[in-house]
Amino acid sequence: MPDKQLALWYKQPANNWFEALPVGNGRLGGMVFGGTGRERIALNEDTLWSGEPRDTVRYDAERHLEPVRRLIFAGRHEEAEQLIEQYMEGSEIESYLPLGDLELLFEEEGDITEYRRELDLEEGLVRVRYRRGGVLHTRELFISAPDQVLAIRLSSEGKLNVTAQLHSPLQFSARKSGSRGVGISGRAPIHVLPNTVKSPEPVQYMEGRGISFGMELQAVVDKGRVEASGGRLHISGAGTVTLLLTAATSFNGFDQDPARNMRDPEALCGEWLAQAGMLGWESLKQRHIGEYSALFKRVDLRLGSAQRDLPVDERIQAVKDGADDPALAALFFQYGRYLLISSSRPGSQPANLQGIWNDKMRPPWCSSWTANINVEMNYWPAEVTNLAECHQPLFDFTRDLSVTGCKTASVHYRSRGWTAHHNIDLWRTSTPVDGSPSWAFWPMAGAWLCQHLWEHYAYSLDEAFLRQAYPVLQGAALFCLDWLVETPDGYLATCPSTSPENYFLTEDGQKSSVTYGATMDLALIRDLFAHCIEASLILDRDETLRKQWEQALEKMLPYQVGQYGQLQEWSQDFAEHEPGHRHIAHLVALHPLNQITLHGQPDLAAACRKTLERRLEHGGAHTGWSCAWTISFWARLCEGEKAQHFVHELLAGMHPNMMNAHRHPKVKLNIFQIDGNFAGTAGIAEMLLQSHDAAIQLLPALPPQWTSGQVRGLRARGGFTIGMEWEDGQLLHAEMVSEAGQACRLRTPYPVDILQDGRILEADRSEPGITVFATAVKQRYEIVPRRP
Repeated sequence: MPDKQLALWYKQPANNWFEALPVGNGRLGGMVFGGTGRERIALNEDTLWSGEPRDTVRYDAERHLEPVRRLIFAGRHEEAEQLIEQYMEGSEIESYLPLGDLELLFEEEGDITEYRRELDLEEGLVRVRYRRGGVLHTRELFISAPDQVLAIRLSSEGKLNVTAQLHSPLQFSARKSGSRGVGISGRAPIHVLPNTVKSPEPVQYMEGRGISFGMELQAVVDKGRVEASGGRLHISGAGTVTLLLTAATSFNGFDQDPARNMRDPEALCGEWLAQAGMLGWESLKQRHIGEYSALFKRVDLRLGSAQRDLPVDERIQAVKDGADDPALAALFFQYGRYLLISSSRPGSQPANLQGIWNDKMRPPWCSSWTANINVEMNYWPAEVTNLAECHQPLFDFTRDLSVTGCKTASVHYRSRGWTAHHNIDLWRTSTPVDGSPSWAFWPMAGAWLCQHLWEHYAYSLDEAFLRQAYPVLQGAALFCLDWLVETPDGYLATCPSTSPENYFLTEDGQKSSVTYGATMDLALIRDLFAHCIEASLILDRDETLRKQWEQALEKMLPYQVGQYGQLQEWSQDFAEHEPGHRHIAHLVALHPLNQITLHGQPDLAAACRKTLERRLEHGGAHTGWSCAWTISFWARLCEGEKAQHFVHELLAGMHPNMMNAHRHPKVKLNIFQIDGNFAGTAGIAEMLLQSHDAAIQLLPALPPQWTSGQVRGLRARGGFTIGMEWEDGQLLHAEMVSEAGQACRLRTPYPVDILQDGRILEADRSEPGITVFATAVKQRYEIVPRRP
């Protein structure tokens, strides 16, 4: 097994799920433990959820809306909060479930030597190699997107004797499937209570209802025997073994009953296995590598030396002990891209709180889509790291929500358009769930999800995509128009309003979360209105609506600076109940939006800096995802060393398998949340390239620890693909390809020459610090600094 520069490798098998290595094709996922006598692969299928389509709308919610608003404007925040919780919220969402395990039991004897387990990021493969009693055993596996199977190759210098068996924590029955195959069929619960709810019966089944599933396993051997019985295959006397596994569910759409209007899981499994079996191992492997690598190899990042002599768990421990490891940051960056490719593909569900990897019947926060920050974070790296195709499931998800969200907007709030709230499941639940309004009541998810639709357009300038996305954008903006109300001071603001999961102290010292005009609300609405205005101009439609959006923008409550010089989180300068709170939601205007920039609004940027400093002084950014977001905040403020500090903190807090650890002072469980991986990858990209402030900026937040390096394949808004090389902290040169033929605006602290085929092009340098030059589609341009 050759050493790989881009690999997570270890000297021992995984002892637990947080040490296992993930594989996936967007739909199927597996966690590979790499055991010797016993191998466990924990499996998932992205549509295996509890529940069925249901009406969660609360039909009496709207009649309480005006009383709540009156209480808020009268300063009676606690009473308003109680009214919302009692009369304006709904039921819990459903849960993402584990499919089961493939277990391999090996009949081997002797001591283990020369053990190595690795995840090869360049080819999307897991490999295991060891000697037992001097005999070499190897294992290689992947999950194929082209062929929709988990493929495993077992090899030995001696004879292979192995038993393969399927398990599931769900209700299931096992069966023989031909002479060399086995399968299981089962059904998901109709309801699973969140893991925070105490109940004697948290997992509830109902005969004939809910999602059904099937999982099939087949073996191909070069010689030896295969015996199938129940859920087991026993293989004896083989030199090599190929195992093919796939799974499917009856889910056929968020609005379809999976027990009636269903897909046939067994038929789908049989079709995929038959096609994969005809291809054979080598063809399956090459098809997988070719398809996967075409995505992954678009971007290359080098930071410092590779340090291939140490396994990843030891490198993480060294970082915890204070060591700098820029190459580990580069590996983490590429691992984030690998995880996105593996958990989000066209036609799949979008990556949830754990991507697609979950082994718990009652996972943390239902392993759902948490739309007040986490699902958005999952897709921050999609465009900039050249994985736009992986963004597609989120667009489909948002379009689905625009359907369910119409009823929620109309019934709950007497509004046009569509809305969605903080917790969303497979059934596209758009209503508020039960719980504290600080997190349960937040009807801004639609506005934020629409930002991703616009980002895809901003990076691609694909007008056909914008035309398809516009009705969804327009619907979210219609809701926001109706949701805004006039404040006592004559401004437009949201009411009721919360800043996700945070609380303030009222004048009489009471803790509350409900007010009007939370800064995050207004930032998201400003962003949505501005994009809708621009889209309507590009598409030449909705002139009347455009004027309404323009007028609303002029009347909206402005950003405000509080008593400490900080950007205010709420419309009033309330004292914070928890000054070090993990959410820094009001800085969404700084990142990922572009409403507050260093060059455009320096005073507000300074207020954002003060907000960050105060949060961090009081212990903020203590969870993985919050730490990851802080990287991008500092990067937008061009503070490379501070951004790198939080890269270091994120790396030091990872699980041994480099998955983000969500550790919270009030939560004793050791939890995985994938948003920290994705937001961390996006944060590193933000340190190297920015294009949000009407110009492209190269190396805007390069820390001194990354003194030399190179990157290739990053994307910038306006349809540009960029590569750079730097040394001693200074740009040596950059290359750029224009995919859309737009003029390029480049912001640099020093003059640059623009070359094409070695010829210096004419450029406009009339604006200080900005170089503007014309580009042609697919042409390559070189950017060379002019230094004395």
